[in-house]
Amino acid sequence: MTNPNDIGYERVLVPVGDKSDPNMLTELSSILVDPRRGTVRFTHVTTDRSFVGSQENWRTGSASVAESQHTLREEDIESTGTIRTASSAVNGILEEASEYDADAILIGWTDKDSVSSLVDKLLRKADCDVVVFRADEDPMDTDSILVPVVVPPDENRLQMLAIMSHRTNASVTVATLVDDGDEQESRDFLERSVERLAAYGVQADAELAHASDVTEGLGRLSADYDLMVIGTSRGWWLTKSLFGRKTDTIAAKAQCSVLMHKWRGEVPPES
Repeated sequence: MTNPNDIGYERVLVPVGDKSDPNMLTELSSILVDPRRGTVRFTHVTTDRSFVGSQENWRTGSASVAESQHTLREEDIESTGTIRTASSAVNGILEEASEYDADAILIGWTDKDSVSSLVDKLLRKADCDVVVFRADEDPMDTDSILVPVVVPPDENRLQMLAIMSHRTNASVTVATLVDDGDEQESRDFLERSVERLAAYGVQADAELAHASDVTEGLGRLSADYDLMVIGTSRGWWLTKSLFGRKTDTIAAKAQCSVLMHKWRGEVPPES
């Protein structure tokens, strides 16, 4: 997403499991996909190559894919579905993303170690945007978005925020946390961030909060919002952890939905 006139991704890939969609990725895809010409592909990856196991996985996976497609059909959004067998879930998703030429992969955020490992690998290896989402409520019901920042947001993240705000009519607040430091410098930085969002049609507010602990501070701030959007860049607080203990703690303490966005080409920090 580099064209300011874009209003969504053209090709969104959503891996689905064999159960319901607890993180409401189907609903999120309907927000992020371009309603004019975009499509969503739902894919179920199975790693069980035994006859009995593969038959069962294909059956349950097909049902999940069909259910997600039905949801988007009611929104008049084009979608396709695939079932893929691969050596691992990560390889299957990356192979599907390459064949589909996906602009973005949407994946759910859970506290399972196996899922955290999968997400971490996708964030590092995917040649497209990756959006990791933990839903507290339907993303279509988002009225307010919190964006913690310590460096000016990249244009790719600005566009994604603009899409979220425009499609849901949600307000956006950029915020930064300070402990002991120059408050005026932080206020100037927030003002520049607000100006950058304005260039994308988003009239954002700014909030300067005091906190000695990042995760605790974000947890308190998040109570007043429906969604918190965080990034993975080296300039953010997640310097030592991309998708591990610190990010899991942020999600656990957040009192709203959490969306982590890695744009294509962004170099994540080493874990």
